[in-house]
Amino acid sequence: MLLDIRELSGGYKDIEIVNEVSLTLDEGETLALLGRNGTGKTTLLRMIMGLADRSRGTISIDGVPLPPRSPAALSRAGVTFLPDTRGVFPRLTVDENLRLARMNAYRRCSLDVFSYFPDLALRSHQFAGTLSGGLQQQVAIARALMTGSRLIIIDELTQGLQPSIVELLVDVLVAVSAQQGIALLLVDQNPQLAMSICRRVIVLDHGRPAISGNSSVLSADPRLTDLLIV
Repeated sequence: MLLDIRELSGGYKDIEIVNEVSLTLDEGETLALLGRNGTGKTTLLRMIMGLADRSRGTISIDGVPLPPRSPAALSRAGVTFLPDTRGVFPRLTVDENLRLARMNAYRRCSLDVFSYFPDLALRSHQFAGTLSGGLQQQVAIARALMTGSRLIIIDELTQGLQPSIVELLVDVLVAVSAQQGIALLLVDQNPQLAMSICRRVIVLDHGRPAISGNSSVLSADPRLTDLLIV
């Protein structure tokens, strides 16, 4: 089992936002976290990455339990996190962002990221901070691929992006997951799009799992609408 989370609870200091969440992900598996704003999706991702406080529960990678607040251990295990700010280095060029990712790689990357994102090749000497949001997200995903990630965790994949860029990102993530066995765990404000990428879904409500299951089954579940309406 690549990622194994058991009865995880926590948040920020004394404020508990996530309550008793359990989930698993194996190599190549894809899972979407859905729920209304404020239900704990981002906090859960940050807890997994060791960026928020864990009060109870365990997080294991390859069967090895991780201590709280240990983002470096996740990186060494081949887990990459793309926050909703996209996480690129704005004062480095596109090429420098990618070279830095390659230098800190978990494993050697055999992918030609420019074949997936040809626009980045045309902007290799442009500072990442001057790129559009869509191009920055392409840099972020390209960086994750360059590190040889086994699991990519993405918070708000498509936020503020135009439809053509969204379509490109979806195609790339579906392809690399299927072809390279890269696992995906993602949050997105568009539930139908998230379920088109991910085979499995967990819907959070007040920090707890409300329903979970196969995307194709849950997409027709009337409870889903109730859990996603603000």
